[in-house]
Amino acid sequence: MVPSVEEGKIVLIANPVSKSGRGAVAASEAARLLRERVGQERFEMLTTAWAGHGESLARELGPDVGCVIALGGDGLVNEVVNGLMARIPEDRPVLAVIPVGSGNDYAETLGMAYSVPTAVTEILRFQTVRADVGRVNGRYFAETLSFGLDAAIALDTMDRRQKSGRAGTMLYLESAVDQLFHHLQVFSFKMDVLGAEPGCAPHPEWDDAYLVAVQVGPTYGGHFRITPKARLDDGLLDICWATPELSPMRALALLLRARGGKHTGSDHIHFRRASSLVLDFEEEPPAQMDGEPVRGTHFVIDCVPDALTVVVG
Repeated sequence: MVPSVEEGKIVLIANPVSKSGRGAVAASEAARLLRERVGQERFEMLTTAWAGHGESLARELGPDVGCVIALGGDGLVNEVVNGLMARIPEDRPVLAVIPVGSGNDYAETLGMAYSVPTAVTEILRFQTVRADVGRVNGRYFAETLSFGLDAAIALDTMDRRQKSGRAGTMLYLESAVDQLFHHLQVFSFKMDVLGAEPGCAPHPEWDDAYLVAVQVGPTYGGHFRITPKARLDDGLLDICWATPELSPMRALALLLRARGGKHTGSDHIHFRRASSLVLDFEEEPPAQMDGEPVRGTHFVIDCVPDALTVVVG
């Protein structure tokens, strides 16, 4: 059993290269503030040195840790969540996030401030909720799993960010325009919903879609509210898919409307809510999980309810 967040050790896991190196500056500031507020004996900072390092650091936290803070983007959050989920439920410290990434969708869902000093203050209030976690083929995701167009945009945005050092919504929109007008594809998929919400209509065996998103929280791609009714604590995944035929201009208009969750009335946009499902694709689509690439054509997906305790802003 982990100690309480008020009494246990606080560990900051930081990605120093997040947001083109600004993570190192943010980590130094957060560490200084946390040491001042809780004391040197209750604080430790760990930094990631390679992709996936955050997972092993979170998995190997000592029994005296009451709270682990992920400082970075959604990719680091994903690593830390997978590390925590490798521990038994009674041995999972509280998770907090200081957003220093380009998308920060999970931090947005938690309502965390983007200022490091304000985020530290919010974390040390230790206002917590229980949160669900998604799982796909044995791996966990905190916020989003998506296939097709939006995954291609997310992965292309990540590639552009690494090459240019830029970040933010405009970079995402640049990639979106390029994908919509030059690489728009339709993917055939089969969705077998195993734990549908009561009253949910059955889905045809096979369908065509530009994208399929499976969400724990409401946003992806840097705060696009693809499933605006999604909640962290309802034990259900929110599924959204977009069907043909759309011109690139109409698809772009729908994407822009999704920024504020105003795309839901379109005949091309469909929703389901379920605790578990299986997705099969005829050919391998672009796919991402919390911003990280995923490969395959067969995906077994479910919601792990009340999996973590998380700090909210």
